[in-house]
Amino acid sequence: MKKLSLSLLAVLIAIGLSGTSAKAKSADMDTILIELGQNSKIILVVKDQKDLETIKNYDINKMLKDLKLSIDSSSSDVNYLQITDESGTRYLQDTTIVWSNNEYPRHKAEINIGNKKLEVAADDWDDIEDEFDNDDLEVKKYEYVEDRRYRTKHSFNVELGMSNWLEDGKFPNDNNQPYAVRPWGSWLVGLSSINKSQVGGPLFVEWGFSLNWYNWKFDDDRTTLDKTPEGLSFGTIDPNLDPVKSKLSATYLNASFVPLLDFAKGTRKVKSLERGSLKYTSYKKRGIRIGAGVYGGYRLGSSTKVKTESSKDKERGSYYMNNFRYGVRAQFGYKGLDFFANYDLNEVFVSGKGPSLNAISFGIIL
Repeated sequence: MKKLSLSLLAVLIAIGLSGTSAKAKSADMDTILIELGQNSKIILVVKDQKDLETIKNYDINKMLKDLKLSIDSSSSDVNYLQITDESGTRYLQDTTIVWSNNEYPRHKAEINIGNKKLEVAADDWDDIEDEFDNDDLEVKKYEYVEDRRYRTKHSFNVELGMSNWLEDGKFPNDNNQPYAVRPWGSWLVGLSSINKSQVGGPLFVEWGFSLNWYNWKFDDDRTTLDKTPEGLSFGTIDPNLDPVKSKLSATYLNASFVPLLDFAKGTRKVKSLERGSLKYTSYKKRGIRIGAGVYGGYRLGSSTKVKTESSKDKERGSYYMNNFRYGVRAQFGYKGLDFFANYDLNEVFVSGKGPSLNAISFGIIL
């Protein structure tokens, strides 16, 4: 069983809180004496520099909270408290605390892509090149479970999937309609800014905005789409031309609201690799997540594209597509995988100007 004594905790507090006025001095080779104020002294006894490095990986605030609970539940004459942790990972945190004598944070650049993060602390690229040439530079590895710390957490997500549409609950392919689309090639790409707020226990709400690009690739590469005063007209290209593809595209700006049950309560598995001034961290969700909600959007633009072996014809226009869309959304996740499905409750085209189609899409969230 790994143990953290009260004296160790107090030292961690002094190191982690940069606003605390403290004066440290060496008492001897293995002892650090820290004077706080006029009457308080804290002594930390360590074996070597490696012990000091280990201290930096613990969450001070979480220890302080547990310490306060221990003091409140103990007798008034207590003079020694011990916090125990069988796994030794209870207080490990996602960001390593680095004690520095300057006012600048450890990392000077930070790149976040999905569930990956890269931190760079070097002043310039020459320093990074020197580190790559240094074979003696140690690689530090951390792996632990991160507790949820904030009621609302923000993330940027990428959605990749396939799109289609339904006519009276059936795919147009079933009736050999000219507007039938090919599932493989009718892609949906989305960029979303999502907030995940905890309501209580495993209940969360995901809400935010997204930008979606829809591509409906017609099953028949010879299909053409024209806008006439009477409505949409579907035809075919010159039979002497060799078709490559024909599609209808649309871009939407959306807002979504999805209540979600996260049975892991937002905790994540964290893996970090640190070498010199570079630190790479990956986050992986845990448990099962399931939710359903609503969304609404506004069409920003649309176009058609017909490509043959000898030509490419792209035309922008509304093509009697509804400007607004709204629908229902379902999400399911297990550990590091998340899936979604969208169904538009209103029709893609204006009533009476085109076929009665409801858009549907599904895919993966990165």
